[in-house]
Amino acid sequence: MLAEFWADQGDWTQVMPGARACLFSLEEGPLSLPLWLEHLHFEALFCLAGSMTLTRRDGSFLTAGARQVLILTDLSNLTGASVDAPLEGILVAVDARGARESLQTICTLLGGLTLDTGRVRRWMAGRGGCAVEGPTHWSRAAFADLDRLPHSEQARWCVWKSVELLYLLSAPEKAETDTAPALEREVARALADTRRYMEEHLDEPLTIPALSRRACLSATTFKEGFRRLYGLPVHAWLRQRRMERAAELLRSSSLSVLGVAQSVGYGSASQFTAAFRRQYGVTPAQYRKNV
Repeated sequence: MLAEFWADQGDWTQVMPGARACLFSLEEGPLSLPLWLEHLHFEALFCLAGSMTLTRRDGSFLTAGARQVLILTDLSNLTGASVDAPLEGILVAVDARGARESLQTICTLLGGLTLDTGRVRRWMAGRGGCAVEGPTHWSRAAFADLDRLPHSEQARWCVWKSVELLYLLSAPEKAETDTAPALEREVARALADTRRYMEEHLDEPLTIPALSRRACLSATTFKEGFRRLYGLPVHAWLRQRRMERAAELLRSSSLSVLGVAQSVGYGSASQFTAAFRRQYGVTPAQYRKNV
């Protein structure tokens, strides 16, 4: 999708067989993108400034902002994709078939490392083929070191970090064993019901004790199960979802910044503005002006 859009733009570098990267800067927008991604291709957008928003078939949104990585493997669950200007970043485009031999060479050099790509496919499928990584320890370190590199090396760095992310997503978690069962259906159902409740009550205080009681689960089971099922700790998921909803309201409603803040659970415009800027790299007022 993004590789097609920037096919004739930006500064493309062929880092290794099957993997290339593009440094780009988009000054005009907003723009809608074509929903097309070739089979067995995936893309990773390292967003430096601005944001990109995907619209799912269920009406929900997924937004990647500054210092986050957007991963795309399947666009069939999307109905729209738009970018807000200015948007700056580095796009990594990978042809899985073309990169297979390169990955095998890397694994051999690392002592016979095994990448469980099936596990990654299942992880991405559970997120509808689109996921946002960050803010996490990994993403913070990736962007912090990226800033230290000259432009000539940044494409190579992002390809390498994409391989590293592939390894992290394919590796079993510390507490997991080969015989460990998946989440029980009842627990998964309770977590899904609670997630829907959270989506519908983003304007209210949502605490882990109250949410775990609502799900009839212990706080520990609730937190661990939620992270395994949705890929983020509860508070990180809530913060990201609130910012996505806020961005949607800033784009489509006439609510004041304070009104948007209250609609996503913030009592003051200043706290909301600080959180929004950490997510998207601009203030809510600047975001609204840009779109």
